[in-house]
Amino acid sequence: MALLSLPDPDALPHPALPRFRDSPDAGERLLVVRAPAGTEAQRFAHGWAGGPDRILPWPVQNGQAADTEEIISRVGALLKDPDAGRVAVVADQGAPVGRLAAAFPARLAGPRDVLLTEGEILSLAADLSAHRSRDTPLAADHPGRPPLPLTPRRIHLKTGGWFLPVAILLADPLGVQTARQSLFSALMRWLHPQDADGSISQAGYLPQFTEEVIDAFRPQGFGAMPSPRDLESLGLLVRDGTGGWFMPWLVQDCLRDAMQEGRPDRVAELNRAVDEALAATGHIEAVVQRTVFARDWNRLEDLLLEHWADLFVWNEPALASAVNSFPRAQVAGIDVTEFLPGLLNSTDPDTVPFSVPFTLPAQRPDFARDEALQRLRAETTRLYRTPDRRALTLGTIEVAYLRRAGLFTESADSAVRLNVALSAALSAALPSRQIRPVMAAFVGLQAGISLHLADRLAEAKSAYEKAFLWSLRSSAEPLIAEVAGKLALLSIHQGNTDRARFWVAKVERPLATVRWARNVAAFAADVASAHLALTELDLETARLVLDQLPADLDTDEFWASHAALLVRAASAEGRGADAARWVLGWRLERPAAVQSPLADRILSEAFHAARIGTGDLTVVPGWDRSQELADLEALRCLLKGDPDSALRALRTPERTGQRNRTLSALLGLLARTRVTPATVTESVVRQMASIHHRGGALVDLSAFHALGWTPVFRRAGLVDDAGLVRLERLTRPALVEREVPALTSREREVLQSLQEGMTRREIAESTYRSENTIKGQIRSLYAKLGASSAAEAVEQARTFGL
Repeated sequence: MALLSLPDPDALPHPALPRFRDSPDAGERLLVVRAPAGTEAQRFAHGWAGGPDRILPWPVQNGQAADTEEIISRVGALLKDPDAGRVAVVADQGAPVGRLAAAFPARLAGPRDVLLTEGEILSLAADLSAHRSRDTPLAADHPGRPPLPLTPRRIHLKTGGWFLPVAILLADPLGVQTARQSLFSALMRWLHPQDADGSISQAGYLPQFTEEVIDAFRPQGFGAMPSPRDLESLGLLVRDGTGGWFMPWLVQDCLRDAMQEGRPDRVAELNRAVDEALAATGHIEAVVQRTVFARDWNRLEDLLLEHWADLFVWNEPALASAVNSFPRAQVAGIDVTEFLPGLLNSTDPDTVPFSVPFTLPAQRPDFARDEALQRLRAETTRLYRTPDRRALTLGTIEVAYLRRAGLFTESADSAVRLNVALSAALSAALPSRQIRPVMAAFVGLQAGISLHLADRLAEAKSAYEKAFLWSLRSSAEPLIAEVAGKLALLSIHQGNTDRARFWVAKVERPLATVRWARNVAAFAADVASAHLALTELDLETARLVLDQLPADLDTDEFWASHAALLVRAASAEGRGADAARWVLGWRLERPAAVQSPLADRILSEAFHAARIGTGDLTVVPGWDRSQELADLEALRCLLKGDPDSALRALRTPERTGQRNRTLSALLGLLARTRVTPATVTESVVRQMASIHHRGGALVDLSAFHALGWTPVFRRAGLVDDAGLVRLERLTRPALVEREVPALTSREREVLQSLQEGMTRREIAESTYRSENTIKGQIRSLYAKLGASSAAEAVEQARTFGL
C-alpha cells in the first residue's frame, strides 16, 4: 500500500473541531491541545488558530519539557495584539500546561475532544471521498481485492476515533494492520512518561470496563489501574453511548502487545486477575467464554468447579455451552458426562437450547446393579470424608441424576448425605476448602428438591430454609426467587397456608431480575399462588394464575403439583368427574414420574377430593397414611351418617398441617356432638368459629356445604358476603355409595397381576397382549374401583372383597 497522503488542514479541517467550538466558552483566545500523535492534534490546532504561524509546539524530551517561561513569553507576544486572533499550543504529555493556563485565559483540549465520533467519521469519509474525486489518490489500488465494507460504527469500535487509523481504514478497509502500526508508536510515546510500571497498559487485558470490575482487578506486582475517567482522558477508553466505556480493538491490541513484549512473564498473572475480577463481579460467563476460546480445558474444569453454581443461577445457557465444549467432563476423576444432563435439565428446554428436554425413563434403573451409579456413590462417600467444592459438586450431580432417573427414595437418601457434607464443608477453616455462598445455596436447594419429591417435607423445609439464607448472603436474586417459591409450594403441601403466603410474597422482587428461564423460577410460586386462591374458593384469581402456567402439564419436576391444582380447580367448578379421570390418565401416561412419593400422595388426595365432590361415598383407600385422606374419609363417613367411623378416621395419622388440624377439629366436633344444621346449639357454633379462626380457610367450610351448614356459618360470621357467594356456587350432588363393581375376566386378570406387583409391561408380556391394551384395561379397572394408582386399586379391591 502506498503511503497515506492527507490534504492540508485548510483543505481538510479536523472533523471534531465544530463540536469543540459549539461547547460553551468564555471567549478565550488561547487553546492548549494535549493529545497523542495520530489524533491530528496539529490539524485541530490549525483550525482553531487559523494558520501555522499561530501554533506553538511544546515538546517533551527525556521527561523534560521545553522551557516553560519561553513558551509563556512567546504566547504572550502572539496574544499582545487584541486583533491578532487566536493562538494554539500543541503540548506533549508531561508539559506543565497548568503554568500556561495560569498565565493566560485558555481552553484545554484533550483526547476526548479530538477523538472522532461516529458522525464525525462519516463526515471525514465524505471529505476524503470528495478529495479523492479530485484525482488525489489516498491509497494504492488493490486489483482483484475489493475493499470490505466498514461502517462508521465498526471503524469507531476498532479505532476509538483516532484520526490517522480512521483515515487509513476509510482509504483501505483491508488496512487494519497498517492502522494498528500507525497507532502503536503514537500510543507508546504518549503513555511512556507515566506508565513505567505498566499500571496503564494492564488495562488492555480487561474485556469490559465498569467501576466494579476495575476495582476488583488486582494483578499482583502492578499498581492500581487508573479509573475509567482517567483512562478516557488518556484516549484509551471511549464512551459507548449508554453511559459506559469500551476500549477500541486496536488500542487493546497495542497495549497487550506492549505488555507481551516488555513483560512477558506478567501476562499469565494479568489473565488470572482478569478472571478473578470478572468472577467477583458476577461476570463468570465471560471468564468461561475466554477459557473455552483458549481451549484451556484444565483451566475450564477448575473454573466450573469453583463457579458452576454462579453460572447455573445467572446464565445456565453459558454453563451448558461450556460443559458441552468439554471432550469429556470429569469431576474427582469420574467421567460425569452422562450424569450432567440430570443437573442441567432443571430449566425449560425452550429457553436453554443446550439442554436435552427432560423426561423420566419408562423404567427406573436398578440402583444396586447400576455400575455407574455405584461408582458415583462410592466416590461421593470417599470425598465426603473431607468435603470440599469437588465433593459438593459431585454430590449435587448425584442427587439430581438419581431423581431424574426416577430413583426418588435413593435421591432423598443421597440428599441427606449431601446436607451433612455441606455443613462440614461450611465449617472447614482452610481457605482452599471455603464454599462460596451461592454454591452453598444451590447445593441446599438441590438437596431440598430431592427431599421434597420424596415427601420428606420437614427435612426438605430445613434444607430450603438454609438455602434461602445462603442465597441472601450471595445476593443471587434468581436463586432467592426459586428457593422462596419452593418454600411456598412446600407450605401448601404441608397444609400451612399462612407460611405459603409469606413465601409467595418473598418471590416477586427477586424474580424481576431473572434473565434466563424465568418461567422455571416462577413455576413453584405460581402454583402455590393458585392453590392459595383456591383455599378461598377464588376461582377467578386461580384461573388468572393458571393461565400463566403451561396449558398442558410440562416436564417440571413439580408437574404433579400443577396437575393437582388443575384437578382441584376443575372440581371447584363442578367438573370433579372429569378431574378424577385426568388423574387416572396421568398415572398411566407417566408411570415413572408418579412414583415420586410426593406426586403419588398429592394426586391421590386431589383425586379422592374430586371423587367425593361428585357425591361418591366409596371408602377412601390409604386414609390412615395421609392427613388429608384421613380428613376426607372422616367427611365421607359424616356424609354417610356414620359419626363413629368418622371419629376413627380422625385418630390417625397425626395432624401436623395448619389446615389439616383445623378441618380435623371441625369434623371431630360435629362427629362427637352429632348435631345437624337444624339442631346445632350456640355453644357448638361458637366452638366451630373458634376452631376456624385458628387458621381455617373458606375451602375447609366447603366440606360442610353438602351437609347444609353454609347458612349457619353465615349467621355465625364465619363467612362474609363474598364467601357466601363462593360457597353457594358449589354444586351439591346426590350422595351415592357404590355397589361392588362388576369386573370382566380380563380386568380380574389385570387386578391379580397388580396384586402380584407386576408392571404394565410385565402384564402385557405375560398375557401376550399389547401394552396399549393393558393400559386401557387398567384405566377401566381404576375407574370401577375408584382408584388412581395400582396400590389404591389393590386396596379398594380388598375393601370390596375382590
